[in-house]
Order: sequence, then C-alpha cells, then structure tokens
Amino acid sequence: MGKKKAANQGPNQQHLQAYQRMNFLYQASILMSTTLISSNDKESSGKPQSLVPLGRYYNSNMKKIARKLVLRSDPSVKRVICKRCDTALLPVLTASVRTRGKPTATVSTCKMCGTQKRFVANPKYQLFNDNPENIISTEQDKS
Repeated sequence: MGKKKAANQGPNQQHLQAYQRMNFLYQASILMSTTLISSNDKESSGKPQSLVPLGRYYNSNMKKIARKLVLRSDPSVKRVICKRCDTALLPVLTASVRTRGKPTATVSTCKMCGTQKRFVANPKYQLFNDNPENIISTEQDKS
C-alpha cells in the first residue's frame, strides 16, 4: 500500500520559494508582453518594438523550474501560455480569440506560431481549484 497523503495539500515550506519565483516570472512575462519600447534608430523607422521575446524567455524559465521540481502550475496560468512557443496569450496583442462551433468553444490562436487552443464554453463547468467542495480548511481558518 502507498503512503497516506498529508492533510495540508497546499505548497509546503520547501517549495514555497519556487512557487514565488514562478509567480514572479509569470507576472514579469505578462508585463514584458504588454510593454512597447520606442527606438530612434533609422533601421526601425520609429516603430515601437515589443518585448514579447523577453516574456517568452521568462515563461520558458518558469516551465523549466516547474519541470525540474515536479510542481504543477495553476490551470488558469496554463491557459494563458502557448504550449508551442511559450508566448503569453493576451487578446489582441499576442493572440486572437474567437467563439466557434457547436458546442460553443473559445478558440485562442497564437499570433507568433499559429497554435490554437480550444476551451468548451460550458456555463456549468468549474475548474477543480475553484470548486468550494475541494478546498480543504486548515487550522488557521478555524480560529
């Protein structure tokens, strides 16, 4: 028989620093994907340049940390990152979002690599993490 799991399923003290670093890299990648810089070079003809490649680098680092320490990312974070090129999928900026088909689904298409993600738009569906039945109360909540 296998070992019983501990009552506290949240991030333990050992991995807390890794989760904080992953959170920082995720937030930095979103910021870099939305930031535009203007250059005065004659080659760029005054067009603002995006920092999306830097955001992709941060996302790939975040995935490497999670893979090395065997940690799982939150599903809401996974939905925002392209699986193929690690770009943050932000509507209008780096992705196009459409609703199509029957059953109705939301389709995100990455503008960098063309990869599509489909999510069925079921109003009754709720992520496992968001379901109140699956949240374990801790001793801190009781007091």
